[in-house]
Amino acid sequence: MHLCRKTVSAAALIVSVAVVPGFAQAACTQQDATAKGNELSQLVQAKMAKDPSAGQAMMTKMQPIMQSYQGKLTSGGTVDWDSVCAQYDELIKQAK
Repeated sequence: MHLCRKTVSAAALIVSVAVVPGFAQAACTQQDATAKGNELSQLVQAKMAKDPSAGQAMMTKMQPIMQSYQGKLTSGGTVDWDSVCAQYDELIKQAK
């Protein structure tokens, strides 16, 4: 159960990073990043349910990325939505 809470918290952070208003729009929009974040969250939750060790491995890959964006958001920095989408795309591929 503790592992599931971690997954849900991570998923919420992913989505919250993607929906913070006020940041510059790029080729990948904030809405695109939000959609990718939602898809990734669902994939990780499914992976955790089927194979907790594989799900945990995915979480380990996600954490540094999420912490980086959280730091930028907390400090008032600008989020590069193209980078967010590219990293989400790579993690989505790995999660499938």
